[in-house]
Amino acid sequence: METTSRSTHKVVSSRPAERWEDALISGNGATGVMVMGRPLDETIVVNHEKLWVPMTDVKRDVADMRAATAEARELARQDRFAEAADRIMARFTEANRNSYDLKQLVRGRRLPPDRVHPGLHVRLLLPQAGRTDSYRREVLLATGEVVVGWDDRRGSWQRSVFVSRPHDAIVLRLRRPAGAALDGVLWLAEAPGRLPGDIASAAIDHGDEEMYFHSAYGRTSGRDEPEGYHALGRVVCRGGRAETIAGQGIRLSGADEVLVLLRLEYLDRAGAADREALRAALGELPDDYDELLAAHAAVHGEMFRRARLDLGGDHGAGRTAEEIIDRADRMGPTPELLELLHAVGRYALICSSGEMPPTLMGIWGDTWTPAWDGRYTFDSNLNLAIAAGSAGRLPEAMESYFRFIEHIARDWPRNAERLYGCRGCVSELTQGWRDGLTMWGSYPWTGGAGWLAGYFHDHYLHTGDEAFLRDRVVPLLKQVALFYEDFLAGMEGEDGRRVFYPSISPENNPSKLPRGGITDIVPNATSEIAICRQVLTNLIAACRRLGVEAELIPRWEALLGKLPEYRINDDGALAEWCYDGIEDNYAHRHNSHLYGVYPALEIGPRKTPELFGAAKVAIEKRLEAGRGDQSAHGLMHLALFAARLTDGETLWRMLDEFARSRFLNRSLIGSHNPNLRIYNLDATLAIPAVLMEMLVHSEPGLLHLLPALPAEHLPRGRVEGLLARGAVTIESLAWDMGAAELTVSMRSAAAQTVALLGPRRILSLSSPDGEPAGQPPADGQEPWRVPLPAGRTVELRASLEATA
Repeated sequence: METTSRSTHKVVSSRPAERWEDALISGNGATGVMVMGRPLDETIVVNHEKLWVPMTDVKRDVADMRAATAEARELARQDRFAEAADRIMARFTEANRNSYDLKQLVRGRRLPPDRVHPGLHVRLLLPQAGRTDSYRREVLLATGEVVVGWDDRRGSWQRSVFVSRPHDAIVLRLRRPAGAALDGVLWLAEAPGRLPGDIASAAIDHGDEEMYFHSAYGRTSGRDEPEGYHALGRVVCRGGRAETIAGQGIRLSGADEVLVLLRLEYLDRAGAADREALRAALGELPDDYDELLAAHAAVHGEMFRRARLDLGGDHGAGRTAEEIIDRADRMGPTPELLELLHAVGRYALICSSGEMPPTLMGIWGDTWTPAWDGRYTFDSNLNLAIAAGSAGRLPEAMESYFRFIEHIARDWPRNAERLYGCRGCVSELTQGWRDGLTMWGSYPWTGGAGWLAGYFHDHYLHTGDEAFLRDRVVPLLKQVALFYEDFLAGMEGEDGRRVFYPSISPENNPSKLPRGGITDIVPNATSEIAICRQVLTNLIAACRRLGVEAELIPRWEALLGKLPEYRINDDGALAEWCYDGIEDNYAHRHNSHLYGVYPALEIGPRKTPELFGAAKVAIEKRLEAGRGDQSAHGLMHLALFAARLTDGETLWRMLDEFARSRFLNRSLIGSHNPNLRIYNLDATLAIPAVLMEMLVHSEPGLLHLLPALPAEHLPRGRVEGLLARGAVTIESLAWDMGAAELTVSMRSAAAQTVALLGPRRILSLSSPDGEPAGQPPADGQEPWRVPLPAGRTVELRASLEATA
């Protein structure tokens, strides 16, 4: 069962990008670049995580919806859901018109959200010298370096760029062929396409060895002074001259090599730009490209190589991205493609996790009008973006997420009070980064805070960090639980259980309501119940673990016991709404009612066999109905559900559809819809999570190896460096299904005994020297029991039951 772990993955393209979506990417978390790779007329797009156009001149606040919520609840008690939803919309519109000038509102209803935008362009023009041959552009995933090379009659040219983590700078090197001179023009330019009012002023200044850009936003969000951003590029010209051209650019003449060091900074106040400080900071950096790259690659590469996947892909063929995409269209998800997408997903998550986590577009883009404003969306998208962080051993990425949530959560109590008259906290559905205020009061989604908080607790389950649990998880969960206590008070059904109203099942409508009409605001969305159940369950377990809040635990347990039971509909499927007379709509891309399957750990084959079977039927019904709009995030979520349901066939079907439907740009970054519609990183960042869930399912005290492996397609392989719940590092897991065996090396942070399952029944378990290991099940069916000492690697070989 010999396999070789690969850490040299790269994305190679055989021609320059014609669309910005095909540009190769690099980033240091906060700053990103997109390299078009055009030999003689290059454009490098510069991005930053905090560059969002402010869309109002007024200070935002949450509409007062308390009366409207009370009115809607009274109508809902009579099953008049469509009328109740109309009342909510009318009151929301009225509240905003009373608070703001009508021209400031979108469609006369709400303030517009902020939107992401590109920062600036670095432009380079070189003189022609005959035909361009042997063209190649590539991004080296283990170093973060983007390299463009080509030949012409002067010789072989190379241009390289990366974004340094330790030095917070974009580093660009231009190298000439031997015997030739490097002549050209270098300049900064605005990213075209801004809309009226976006920018109040933009200034560009070029000197002999310096390029400077400053921009101030046109709207203030109610502040005294607008925000903005600036950038400075230091130009080091070796063996020639760099001189300004009437302030419009820098002419490069006779150079052997040109090095550009550029830093972009967001400005909380546009007028506070300090060009001198920026110049001084860049002046302290070494002007040696290799030295700068080595420092960056050491940090970036260590993060990238912590987890590795080898599925036996044919990397010796050296295929370009164009060939890989065309091959996927014909053949589906080959092992080579899946290995590369796993690596690209890790790379993109590392590159776009800075002070904040990735948006819908990561930190990249070259449009001022991105779909959905390029913002954060909390009912699927950000959730997928960070899904691989904990198991993939990227705590830096998770910390970006945690900081961001804690930042916007400062406004969540205001949302709870103004929207529902409750204590505790409520999140927005979709937003930017400047605040956490809910500006979409007509979409009363109460599950967001709990869903977002779930990843805090899940990170604790992976790491076992009790300080993190005490200081950051429990305080957030307590605030979410406090909201549920108030929100559910006084709302009881005939069975005495609490009723969730208003509630939303993102972003779906029922196919039928008890009294007719159409609305998505109905009682007892299954996902809302599952999120509340997870919040209370995790909070109680955490407090017991820490020995805190003993007086509050009985109150939370009482509320937990009053939550509605899940419902299995007439088709045998887990229902999307737990309320009589509300019928499912299967033709939809979202599957939030399966929250108990994923990301929660509530529904499983041994804990809840009836619900487990009903969840499988729910997936089958979605697939039969066509799932509605085809989206990358829909495919990824279905694949994740399939992994938890130990359904390798459906998981492979989702990966196959993704591979064959032209979701991949030539950068191997994904799109939201098939046929390259809408640049979007949902699938890019989620595929590592899908593959890890396929190979290892974990719960504290339980390891299920290869739970959803499609063995027909991936008969052998190896994964290294995953982190399982219970703070168990899977140092390596290798399998050969033809030989019916697997080997695993794992190390636990604390002494514990785990239940071990395989993809088939484990017949025997032994150590490398052949000695029996673990405690076999008494009846041959239950998991093996394996003791794991603290801090010491345990190696096991499992012999599996042969297929029938």
